[in-house]
Amino acid sequence: MILNKKSNLFFLLTLSVFVLGCVTQSKTTSKLITKAKTNVTFSENSDIIPLEDRNRRKFDNAVIADLDQDGFLDLLLTEHSRRVELYWNNNGVFELGKPFIFGDTHGIAVSDYDFDGKVDVIVQPGGGDGKNPRKPRYYHVNKDRTIEKGGEFKHFEKGRGRAAKFVDIKKDGKLDLVTSAFPTLKALNKGNILYTNDNKSTFKFNSYISNADRMGMRTTLLDFNNDGITDILFHGGRKLVLVEGLIDGYKEVTKQVLGDLSKTNLVNSVSQIDFDNDGDFDLFLTRSKHPFDAESDYDAVNKRFYFFARRTKFDYNNIKVKGDLKIENLQMAFPNFDVFLGANKKLWKRKNDKHGHHDLTITKEEAKGYPEDTKKKALYIGYLGNGMWRIGGHTNSPTSAVLHNVMTSPEIIKLKDLPAKLLENKEGKFIEVTKNFGIDIAEQTSSSAIGDFNNDGWSDIFVLRYGESSKSTKQILYLNHEGKTFKRDENHGVITKELGATGMGADAFDYDNDGDLDIICSNERGKWHLFTNNFTSSSNKYVTVKVGNSPTGKATATSAVLTIKSCGKIYKRVVGETSSSFSHSFNTYLNVGLGTCNKIEFAEVVWTNGEKKKLEISTLNKIYTVGKFN
Repeated sequence: MILNKKSNLFFLLTLSVFVLGCVTQSKTTSKLITKAKTNVTFSENSDIIPLEDRNRRKFDNAVIADLDQDGFLDLLLTEHSRRVELYWNNNGVFELGKPFIFGDTHGIAVSDYDFDGKVDVIVQPGGGDGKNPRKPRYYHVNKDRTIEKGGEFKHFEKGRGRAAKFVDIKKDGKLDLVTSAFPTLKALNKGNILYTNDNKSTFKFNSYISNADRMGMRTTLLDFNNDGITDILFHGGRKLVLVEGLIDGYKEVTKQVLGDLSKTNLVNSVSQIDFDNDGDFDLFLTRSKHPFDAESDYDAVNKRFYFFARRTKFDYNNIKVKGDLKIENLQMAFPNFDVFLGANKKLWKRKNDKHGHHDLTITKEEAKGYPEDTKKKALYIGYLGNGMWRIGGHTNSPTSAVLHNVMTSPEIIKLKDLPAKLLENKEGKFIEVTKNFGIDIAEQTSSSAIGDFNNDGWSDIFVLRYGESSKSTKQILYLNHEGKTFKRDENHGVITKELGATGMGADAFDYDNDGDLDIICSNERGKWHLFTNNFTSSSNKYVTVKVGNSPTGKATATSAVLTIKSCGKIYKRVVGETSSSFSHSFNTYLNVGLGTCNKIEFAEVVWTNGEKKKLEISTLNKIYTVGKFN
């Protein structure tokens, strides 16, 4: 019998994880593999997770953590300005939980920062477009899946919150907190803040950290110099700013480490990747336009026109449509929700809540004419006769839609190329090697997920495209060929089909503990997608290490580093590391593909306070645990 991944729900729901000492047997060892697949392929299965089939606004990547500490990774998925959806993982099958985070939500940081055995969640709320600056909130998750609302950090500075990331700046095992915001021009040098642990688990103000420009609030944690202290890269605007972590704070080292690469603009995500297995972390950068800029796009084959506007007048008065006007994925956000039809400005009434998409068909008769007075901020739709339609308006909030059966192209806004970049770490300094290693992505991209998707011993790169919103989007997968080059795989199967959406965030994680990495990704004004990795191999090996607190219990697993030496290669993995620009996950399961290598010479975990623990790994294709667990 061959047990295909997730095809047997009874198997997934009843399977136990057996523990022998510090060794946990994974499900993969129970598979009887008759034939190895040579390609990496992914697939979606709605039976695995009950994701909502409705397009909504998003914010950042998924937040991944074993919230109830049952041995399987759960998910927090942000629906921007509405709420955060909670998905509990039941042995590899998810169920929708009761939400506990509501409203305009941005960065989320997860760990057990107060050492009470409960997983803590810190939330950065939005600032109501600058009109309602707020302070971060915190919650505690119990093992029985109940949620304790902790409250608000009342002594923090108010702001339009963006990132929330944990660091251990003193290397004492106690987590400190770095936040970023969307600052006003007057407070530009106060956007990034370090709050240090005050032994009361409420944190205290330490200092402001070097800033870039206003859009440079995207935040990536890294360790460019391998000294075990977390460094920070701020990005998203006109330039990059890199600060080096010291024992008592940060100093800017942008020019020394990045040189002219510091001028790289519009970087929306940064991933650490040791693509050559030499023991230091290289970087992969994705880039796309600011989310506020207007867009329009036309698919001539399928006769679809897409537009997006925010805080600007727009007027498409030459739209030739065959038949009635069919609109897909119309989205309008607070405070401008009104849609007026025809010269009489008949108000169109929604059937569903305002936070998601609407599909509608408008007849020529009900939208006859176009109003003379369009001063009120809203969307106006009118039929002009002879198959011609006019759509215009002026909204403060994002407004977008896809129009079907558009026979000729209205004016479009072509997205400029913003090539993704691969930067190699050369003794603590970065140089660009994108083309040298076969990567060629000129278009705009939104996010990346790093992982050894075929367990051949080399880290691959999954890239989420910004996309052309009038079309479905086939995403990008680059497979690493022994650290010498990357080759684009065209048969991976990761396709997002919703129209009117653009890429948002992507992560790799093993949600069913079977030893291969799956992908969770989202589209702005679109949906969440969970793609199952179907790769199996009779020869490629792996090991997964689940990391707990340090042996003394004085340091959490956050940012602990696993180092494995095997067959002449060095593998490094970091707890909680993703490409997220604003959130900090708490994925304590570190996956290392080993290819055909059958022996691990050295395995060690180092916690942020310097504590170390070696592992004896004699059998592969298993989950090992290391550290102290509650």
